[in-house]
Amino acid sequence: MRACALVVVLVVALCVGCGDAASKSRTAAKGAEEDVGAGGLVDVGARRLYVECAGSGSPTVVLEAGLGLDSDGWSNVLPEIGRTTRVCAYDRAGLGASDPVPGVRDASDDVRDLERLLARGPIPPPYVLVGHSYGGFLARLFARAHPEQVAGVVFVDASGFDATRRQLAIWPSSQAPARRRDWAKPVQFGVDLTRSDALESELRRLGDTPVVVITGARTWTEFPGLPPRLGRAQQRLWRVMHAELAGLSTDSIHVLALRSDHAVMDAQPEEVVDGVTAVVRAVRDKTPLPPCERVFKDPDVRCLG
Repeated sequence: MRACALVVVLVVALCVGCGDAASKSRTAAKGAEEDVGAGGLVDVGARRLYVECAGSGSPTVVLEAGLGLDSDGWSNVLPEIGRTTRVCAYDRAGLGASDPVPGVRDASDDVRDLERLLARGPIPPPYVLVGHSYGGFLARLFARAHPEQVAGVVFVDASGFDATRRQLAIWPSSQAPARRRDWAKPVQFGVDLTRSDALESELRRLGDTPVVVITGARTWTEFPGLPPRLGRAQQRLWRVMHAELAGLSTDSIHVLALRSDHAVMDAQPEEVVDGVTAVVRAVRDKTPLPPCERVFKDPDVRCLG
């Protein structure tokens, strides 16, 4: 799963099989509907999505996994956040223990599924959305559609605005051409990413909603098979896009997780927990986020901006 999470930055077909074994073993344990608190299946209309929750209190933290990944990816984070507030992670359609859906989907389908899951769970607002990679894109779409329900957002090495086009624009076709072709494929893991990107014609501001952006320092510079110079160029662009995410709110923190690649929640889960906890407390207390250095005290984190 960790190897898969490194490669799935936004659109990549190299790790289609990663995590299958873990998901299949979990499916047997999740075969029947049960109480959501212990992990169960929720009917979202002729299909069921798996969701597991922990803790109690408000706001509710909703963990949105990256492309092709399921709720297992949050196993180092969910129990710790549950010590502070209610937190839920789920498997999108066709992933983990959730029912598959025929044909190709796009991000609007995933957002509609999330809307139904939250309503029928029931998983009450307000929400702090935590999105990793493609999950960060879904968090933005959900926040745009339901600003009254979203109290805070944490982006965990999330895909930025118009990311695929911008990444390919600085990727010469002569460098790692097979990887580049994979990156350019419009459909990955059953999701039409080209159609999905068109749903976000511009980055919508989040006002003074508390926002934390966590960037993996090694996401691109240690990307397997990528020429070092290209990796550094992609990393610079990645940080620019994350600075744009931090700029969505007047109340934001942007940090660099120095020991992390794309899978920050594996390499430095404590930083994800710290970022989420800071947002939860700001929402509860109706106060701005504290200074970055007060939230992230680990020497392996550097505050940006």
